[in-house]
Amino acid sequence: MATQVTLELLKGYLERFGWSRYKAVDEPFEKEGIIYTGWRSSEEAEGYNMAIDPMVEKNCLSFRVPKILVAPRDTTPAERLADLLMAMGFINYRIILGKFAYDPRDGEVRFSVDVPIDENDLSYEQFQHCLGVAVKMVEEYAPKLKAIAAGEKTAQQFLDEELGGEAEAAAAFGQLLRELLERLEQEMRQRRERRGNEPLEEV
Repeated sequence: MATQVTLELLKGYLERFGWSRYKAVDEPFEKEGIIYTGWRSSEEAEGYNMAIDPMVEKNCLSFRVPKILVAPRDTTPAERLADLLMAMGFINYRIILGKFAYDPRDGEVRFSVDVPIDENDLSYEQFQHCLGVAVKMVEEYAPKLKAIAAGEKTAQQFLDEELGGEAEAAAAFGQLLRELLERLEQEMRQRRERRGNEPLEEV
């Protein structure tokens, strides 16, 4: 059974998702073609481009957001580039689906969600999930990575911000657990005291 992931299917899913602005084009030496689209979170925002590429020869469907930023090796300070790569590595460690990638040839940073389509149909729900992940991850992390690449933030500051919420949640949970244990111990003491005050049964 051949894969049913075609440009027509993907165009229909995009329309259903509410994205009517896209361009489906043929690729040289490729029979399935590619779709170019994009989004912006507001009128003032710069926006992002996306390529939805059914690579049938590789049995893979790729949602790529290219050129989120560019940090060439020869012009980006080494410490700043190290910070950028560390932040990207940490993000990739945390997320389940998708990845940020750095191309050392030209310094491009991009995000992609790549899913297998081996002899399978692609449901609209799967399409929506992948597209949603790409948009959410880029919107959440691209500004932070841009700030690091521009020298406005260090990797340590980024990690402190990312882990700060987790530390606060862990502290709150620990406090709740301690309070529960204290109440449990108090109830146990009260039960022992009540048993100690009860009259002995006659034999």
